[in-house]
Amino acid sequence: METWKFASYIEENKEYKIEGINIWNHDWHCADRKIEVIGPRTGNPYLFNQYEIRTPEKIVTFVAGEFSDELMGLYMREGNGFQKSS
Repeated sequence: METWKFASYIEENKEYKIEGINIWNHDWHCADRKIEVIGPRTGNPYLFNQYEIRTPEKIVTFVAGEFSDELMGLYMREGNGFQKSS
């Protein structure tokens, strides 16, 4: 089973990079999967969509969605060098 960890709050159109790719400069392809994640502030569960960004060099996968407090959150797969953004 995959474990997804909170990476960062994100603001629409404010630069945020995953593996050097600014997520707002690319189309997000929905993987038609809902992933249960835990909100970092409240500990409440949320069902967010899993997305992929495909470039000629790589594919990055993440989970993103909006919390009830109108903040967007981004989650990354645990492992594979995952480091929480500051």
